[in-house]
Amino acid sequence: MNKQLLEVYALSVCFVSIGCLSIFAGIFLYSLVEASFPSTMNSSRMYHPPPIFSHNGVVTSPILAEQSLSGISSAGVIAGNAENSHQRQASQKQFEERAEKQMKTASIMSMVRSAIIVLIASIVFAFHWRIAKQARSSKASE
Repeated sequence: MNKQLLEVYALSVCFVSIGCLSIFAGIFLYSLVEASFPSTMNSSRMYHPPPIFSHNGVVTSPILAEQSLSGISSAGVIAGNAENSHQRQASQKQFEERAEKQMKTASIMSMVRSAIIVLIASIVFAFHWRIAKQARSSKASE
């Protein structure tokens, strides 16, 4: 009975370690793809303020179209938008480059974390599989 209980314990631990192996192998592969193609996988785009529109002399934002921005002339906004568009584009490009670099770094950290967990789960699996084999062989010889 003791050998049977030991075998059940060892096989249960093997089952759990296989679950961990498969989950973290998937996370590792996803992080590998994310690090390889950061611009394609980037789903967390930062909010860039929307352009301000002028309709019949009333300056509005596309988020709240009914609410006017009082105290701002539409001519000043349109002129300011034309002047600042190059600065905004340069700023947005710099931001996207920084976001890609940060995403790649986070992906590499996730890959390392997943690799460590896969290694530990593999060692636990191998150790307990050997225990289960020994319990099964000694149970068969009795």
